[in-house]
Amino acid sequence: MTLSLVVALSATAGAAPVATGAAFAGAPAAMTAAAEPGAVEHLPPSSAPLRPPEARDQVADRLAAASLEVIRLGRDAGRTGRSYAAVLRAARAGHARISRLHAELRREQRTADELRRRAGRIAVAQYRTGRRLPVLRSARASGAPQAVLSAYRKAERRQRLLAAHARDALRASRSLAVDSVATYVRTVELDTRRTRLDAERRRIGRRLGAARGLLHKVSRQSARSGRCGRLPGTVSAVAKRSATEVSPVPAPGGRWTRPVERYQLSAGFGGAGSRWAHRHTGQDFAVPVGTPVRSVGRGRVLSLTCGDNFGISMVVQHGAGTFTQYAHLSAVVVGAGQQVRAGQQIALSGSTGNSTGPHVHFEVRRTPQVGSGVDPVPWLRGRGVRV
Repeated sequence: MTLSLVVALSATAGAAPVATGAAFAGAPAAMTAAAEPGAVEHLPPSSAPLRPPEARDQVADRLAAASLEVIRLGRDAGRTGRSYAAVLRAARAGHARISRLHAELRREQRTADELRRRAGRIAVAQYRTGRRLPVLRSARASGAPQAVLSAYRKAERRQRLLAAHARDALRASRSLAVDSVATYVRTVELDTRRTRLDAERRRIGRRLGAARGLLHKVSRQSARSGRCGRLPGTVSAVAKRSATEVSPVPAPGGRWTRPVERYQLSAGFGGAGSRWAHRHTGQDFAVPVGTPVRSVGRGRVLSLTCGDNFGISMVVQHGAGTFTQYAHLSAVVVGAGQQVRAGQQIALSGSTGNSTGPHVHFEVRRTPQVGSGVDPVPWLRGRGVRV
C-alpha cells in the first residue's frame, strides 16, 4: 500500500455519524482517495485500535470457524426447507385428492342406489303384470299384440341396462374406495414426514440463529482489527459448493443478477435524514447475517476494505465506468484481484461498520470512489434483473 493511500485512509477516522435502522451512516471517505492501480486490500483507519498479531490471528480463526458454521447450517437449512416445502405440497395435494375421491365416491354411490331403485320399480311392475308367458298370451288375445310385446321388450331392455349401469357404478365405487384408501395411506406417511422435517427445520433454524449471532459478533471484531481478507480456502470451497445449490439466475444472456436472494428492500438511493451525514448513496437489501452475497455481474475484485463506516466492504470492477460495492459484510470468500462471474458468491452479509441491523449496502458507481453512484434499482432493472 502506498503512503498516500494510508494518509487518505487515516484522514477519515473522525467521520462517524450515527445510523438508525439497517443502513450505513452517510458516505465514508475511505474510498474517496484516488484508487491505486490494481487490486488492493486496505487497512483500517489509523485511529482504529490495532490488536497484537496473535490476537488478530485468533479473530481470523474465529471468523473462519463462525463463517463455516453459518455456511454449513445455511446449506442444511436450505436443503431441509426445500424438502419440507416439497412434502408439504405433496401432502396438501394428497388431502385435496382424498376430498375429491370422497365426493366422487358419494356421487357414484348415489347413482348406483338410484339405478337399483329404478330397476327395482321395473321388476315390481313386471311382477304385477306377470312374467313373459302371460304377457305373450295377453298379446295374442289383445287387438294390438305387437304394441304389447314391444312395450314389454323395451321394459326388459331398460331393466337390463339399468342393472348394467348399477354394476358399473358399483365397480366404480369400489375402485374409488380402494384409491381413496391408498391415497389416505400415502398422505398419512407424507404428514408424518412433514412433521419430522418441520421439527428438523426448526432445530436447524435455532442453531443457524445462534451461529449468525456469533458471526455478527466476530465479524465486527474482525473489521475493527483490520482482518478483512479472504476466508481460508477450505471455507471458501464449502461456500462455493453450497452456493451452487441455490444460485440466482442471471438475466437473459447471463450477464447480470441480484446481489442477494430472498431480501427486503430497505433504505433506498438518495434518501435523506438523520441516518446519514449526506444522502444515501446506495440501495440496502435487508437479509440475515451470513446470507450469501453474489457479484451482480462479471468482473474483477478491485478492493477489499474494513474498519471504516462501511465495515467489511468490497468493490468489483465490471468494465470501464461500471463498479459495484457490497458493504457491511461479515466475511469475504474471494480475494482482491480475483475474477468473478455473474451470480458467483463473493461474501457473506453482515452488519459491520456503521450499521445497526443486518443488510447489504449495494452501490453502482461510475468510478471506484464514493459519490459517483447511480440508483441501483433502475440500473439493475434496465439490465433485465427483477428487483
